[in-house]
Amino acid sequence: MKAVSVTIRTEKELLLARVLNDRQQLQIYAGSVAEVGAQAQTPGCMLALDGTQTGITLSGGTKITAPKCTVSSNNTVTVPCGTTISAIGVNYNSAAAPTQPCSGISGPNGTAAVIAKKSTADPLAGNTAVTAAVARIATVAGLSKTTAPTAPTSVTGTSIAFAYNANSTQNQAIALGCTASYSDSTWTLNCGNKTTVNIGNITIGGGINLNFATSGAATTVYNISGDVTTSATTKFGPGIYNFAKTLTTAGTTTFGAGTYNFGKQVTTAGTTTFGAGTFNFAKGLTTGGGATTIFGAGTFKIGISDSTCSSTAKVSLCNTSTLTFGGPSTFELPGGFINTGGATLTFGSGTSNSYKVGPGSNGDAITLGGGSKTVMADASSSGVFQVVGNVNGGGGGSCFVIPATAQHDIQGNFIASGAILLGAGVYTVDGYFALGGSGGGSASCGGSTISVSGTDVTLVLSGKAKSSSGSCSGYVFCVAAGYSNIVLTAPQTGTTAKLAVIGPTSTSITAGATFAEGGSNAQISGAFYFPYGPIIMNGGSSVLGSTTDTTKCLQMIGSRITLSGGTTAASECIAASGASASSKVSLVQ
Repeated sequence: MKAVSVTIRTEKELLLARVLNDRQQLQIYAGSVAEVGAQAQTPGCMLALDGTQTGITLSGGTKITAPKCTVSSNNTVTVPCGTTISAIGVNYNSAAAPTQPCSGISGPNGTAAVIAKKSTADPLAGNTAVTAAVARIATVAGLSKTTAPTAPTSVTGTSIAFAYNANSTQNQAIALGCTASYSDSTWTLNCGNKTTVNIGNITIGGGINLNFATSGAATTVYNISGDVTTSATTKFGPGIYNFAKTLTTAGTTTFGAGTYNFGKQVTTAGTTTFGAGTFNFAKGLTTGGGATTIFGAGTFKIGISDSTCSSTAKVSLCNTSTLTFGGPSTFELPGGFINTGGATLTFGSGTSNSYKVGPGSNGDAITLGGGSKTVMADASSSGVFQVVGNVNGGGGGSCFVIPATAQHDIQGNFIASGAILLGAGVYTVDGYFALGGSGGGSASCGGSTISVSGTDVTLVLSGKAKSSSGSCSGYVFCVAAGYSNIVLTAPQTGTTAKLAVIGPTSTSITAGATFAEGGSNAQISGAFYFPYGPIIMNGGSSVLGSTTDTTKCLQMIGSRITLSGGTTAASECIAASGASASSKVSLVQ
């Protein structure tokens, strides 16, 4: 404790009193103690702002440990038997002093806590970092989904059928201005350096291998007006391919680097590999069960499909197996994507990827099935992460790796039942953030078993909507069910330094945050700020900051704070405007 004690002693000469007796002077004493630093850290690390609500209420064995700061309430403080508050000081602003029938309030290391009646201001009111973070909500609310690419024009051309050593195939190839040769069940089509090749239908017989223009020029345009289904082993050379109708792959299919424009649904089966390039899907991409599909790096624009994915919704990308996109790549999916149960989906590599994802027919932009794995490579170099629609990680046992980027803009709600690895950056969610409302919890993700993990992360929630699911119902932020060992660390520097979660800052939105049953061992470092909503912990939940690591803290600020059956360790993150921990002074005596 750093304190200054001042004692003043003086004497005052008496005038009238000396007439009555022989006393000539009056001795005057005064003393005061002012403390700098620890106790001076008002408003402190746990603050219930609303003077009309119940303030800070403990029950069910709850313990608050705040050895370097103050616990404050603008109304009552209730510490029944079996609960404790260990803090330098406890401030209250009710008519009656804090209720502690078993003397549950103490200072650190068994010392006496200073209990004072005083009103405590919101330390983050007017904070420029909070104001700027909240202002971005309007930008996110105004986002529009991207549009689907235009389907290529159907061009009339000569059809060609690849059958066993058929003379007709050679004649059809000649009509196309190409040549065709046959050897050992394999047709090779050579179109040389032609500028354009117009093809009607392509038919490949069962068991026939095809090398389609593998020696052609990368600038040759292939206009294919009919449906195409590959078979056995099929290889397409480089070029510009315009598929006016569907493409369905089977067996082993390989495409060279180039530009690919698809007018209808693309469905892959077997093993399908595309080289790097530009890919425009007007009507969606679907991978079949058991398929392995690989794309090189490129630009991917995928419109919404006419078919429903796994009886869930119509989306741009429906993955039911293993799908990998190389990187760095740019992704525009106006109809969103579904990664179904047990499937693996990898977007990009490196740090220069970019994502714009819109909603499927059910309003969800991202849907994850149980046991699925979804990895989105970082967009921290120059890319964006924009989602118009809900993020629905509803599948228990799933793994979702979200890219690091400066701003994660989500126009919708963030819902999860599996493991989430949050890439660094600010997450502006125009809705609510709910983990485990419908069950779920930890899973293997990013090389270890986690529930939710994020470093240098700030969550900003508008609260435009609130959860209606299970124990998360009615809340803007929720951690429930099997979500244990959550690690969420705010940035130490930058525009949102030491801000972990910013709840609604509008007086019209009073939905709050809850750490519900089973949501235990949450390690949150940073300010957790819900100025107009309650913060409620119950059912064995716990939130742990650090009382020893000076780079970590947990500062809880809510309209009221109710803790039942959990443990909280807190320390101050952000001081009141214009003050610092080392310079604040408060009068103790």
